Amino acid sequence: MKILPIAACALACVAALPARADEELQKKLANPVADMISVPIQLTSTLKTGPQERPQHVVNFQPVYPVRISENWRLINRVIVPVVSSPALTPTQDRVNGLGDITYEGFFSPVKPAGGAIWGVGPMLQMRTATDERLGSGKWAAGPSALVLAQPGKWSVGALVTQLWSFAGDESRAKVNQMQIQPIVSYRLSPVHTVGYLGTITANWEESRSSQRWTVPVGMTYSTLVKPAKGAPINFVVGAGYNVVRPDNAGTWFVRAQATFIFDK
Repeated sequence: MKILPIAACALACVAALPARADEELQKKLANPVADMISVPIQLTSTLKTGPQERPQHVVNFQPVYPVRISENWRLINRVIVPVVSSPALTPTQDRVNGLGDITYEGFFSPVKPAGGAIWGVGPMLQMRTATDERLGSGKWAAGPSALVLAQPGKWSVGALVTQLWSFAGDESRAKVNQMQIQPIVSYRLSPVHTVGYLGTITANWEESRSSQRWTVPVGMTYSTLVKPAKGAPINFVVGAGYNVVRPDNAGTWFVRAQATFIFDK
């Protein structure tokens, strides 16, 4: 008679394994320096951009590839390739579409971080690759990037901070001296569903007027993890937000859709 409770317990444990695996995968998705190969494809549309108040669309291809460089350290390589559709600045101009400035980020991160805090630091390089002057800065720029993250319980809380300074490029274009703060705040509702903060805070230090220096968005995302019978798992994200602080001619509302394809190492 004791066999039935033991069998029921075993079946419950087996059923819980996929849920635990999904939750661990979600924790990795919230961690920019996770040991996981992924290819996020992200579409962001920002409304009322520019003096003509037309939408701007950006598709970012962001492959992430971690490399174990020693017993204790790994290097997380991330490339951001933007394809941009930018609205006209004057009534006589046309919308311009093309490649923006490609960015590389490399994070050196410990394999087993002490104290439970996940972190990574490394270089960032922005390349002058835009196919039109309205799609990029016209500059080469570089600087540091740093990440700190904690994942207590169902939460992921942290921040990714970068700073870029231009060092070469078109002398007639404005210098790049820009900081970005990407807050990381998400909560796992279930093994496959998550809600989180959406937005990246930007400061243009070349702008002398404080009213034109900062962009501060407030937004929210909802994501769901899908595991097809065949093929790689995919995490789908939708979200929207509003730039509560913004320079003149910056967009107001923005919406985002993203699909992250996850691959085995």
